[in-house]
Amino acid sequence: MAKVIDYNEDNHSDFEWFEGLAVIRFYADWCKPCVQNFPVFKELAAQYAGHNPEIKFGKINVDQSPILTLRYNVYGLPSTLIFKNGQIIQRIAGVKSLTDMKSILSQVLNESSDSG
Repeated sequence: MAKVIDYNEDNHSDFEWFEGLAVIRFYADWCKPCVQNFPVFKELAAQYAGHNPEIKFGKINVDQSPILTLRYNVYGLPSTLIFKNGQIIQRIAGVKSLTDMKSILSQVLNESSDSG
């Protein structure tokens, strides 16, 4: 079962140093679109559970992690960043449907496999 890991300023190196893809969602509890759309993100993680190679899914509360929010230039919520080997390769602003998210992730995976 895929897990959406809670990341913060104490454990962020887990995805920053990860050799592979990490899909990290920046959100706030007071952000209604973030809260309403979270089940879509959770479903995305569930659909990629057991994917080979592994894809990490995580979330960062901007109110509890202001340094990470600034480091990654997150200005709008929700924002989803896709990392490959610790580098941001895709920024997704705002609410997206499950179909949109799967399409974006599929495209990223295809580009990753093409580039070796």
